[in-house]
Amino acid sequence: MNRFAYIAALLATILFSTNAFAPSTPLNSLSTKSTISSTPLNMGFGMGDEEPKKLTREDEPDEYFSSKLDEMSDGEKLPIALMGLAGVSLPFIAGLIALYASK
Repeated sequence: MNRFAYIAALLATILFSTNAFAPSTPLNSLSTKSTISSTPLNMGFGMGDEEPKKLTREDEPDEYFSSKLDEMSDGEKLPIALMGLAGVSLPFIAGLIALYASK
């Protein structure tokens, strides 16, 4: 009886998990379709019909958003980059050392 319950649970799990990937029937897809609106779509969310003025180098404001890292020189950014490189590569190096030490 225990084996039968195990096989039934396994088959039920397979059935339910594969049913999630089955395509929907035409009746389900018809009921979820929304009606097509005849009103035009405003991509600017209520903006006027005129095109917005393009941003050029001369039009750019002097006070634009910049982070503290943008304001640092390259020499000040180098330790941050090296710490990132070490943080990514040191776990792999430690894993290789552990792997070869276990032999």
